[in-house]
Amino acid sequence: MRIPIIKTTLVCVLVTIITFPGISQSAPLFGSEGSLSGHFSREGNNGSPSETTRNNIYIKFFPERWIAMLFVPYPYATSVAPEVITQIFQAAKKQTSGSAYLKGEFGHLAEKATVHIERYGYLEDRIVFECGSLAPCTIKLADGSLDLIKPGVITEHIIRYKHIDTP
Repeated sequence: MRIPIIKTTLVCVLVTIITFPGISQSAPLFGSEGSLSGHFSREGNNGSPSETTRNNIYIKFFPERWIAMLFVPYPYATSVAPEVITQIFQAAKKQTSGSAYLKGEFGHLAEKATVHIERYGYLEDRIVFECGSLAPCTIKLADGSLDLIKPGVITEHIIRYKHIDTP
């Protein structure tokens, strides 16, 4: 008995949706431009985590699946306004069309900062990108924040970032 082409096609589509749910679930992560506006600031910036790492750390998403991490030296970083952080990200992104590590004042800082720009992809409900770790970092978005999950030798390190909306 022959199975009609329509039934075969329908079965193939259903199997694809069931087998690869990450593709269909990850697309809405940036359905709105909300996550692309402003930037994310690590919880603990201007506090003991910054004293330990000697940096305030920020994350920004750009169109076409680009992500940037900004490392501003501490304690100088405590005097940098959120609007300036967004301007630094924009200035750094204009300097490259690909993945890069950039160091400079970016026309807005008195001390040099480092920006790491990289492409990101999706894995199920997470964003995945190279972050200079043992393995790729992942990001899980929440309402008004994100969790950066960095692989470690023994366990993962989960770092919360809150969304800062700037004009």
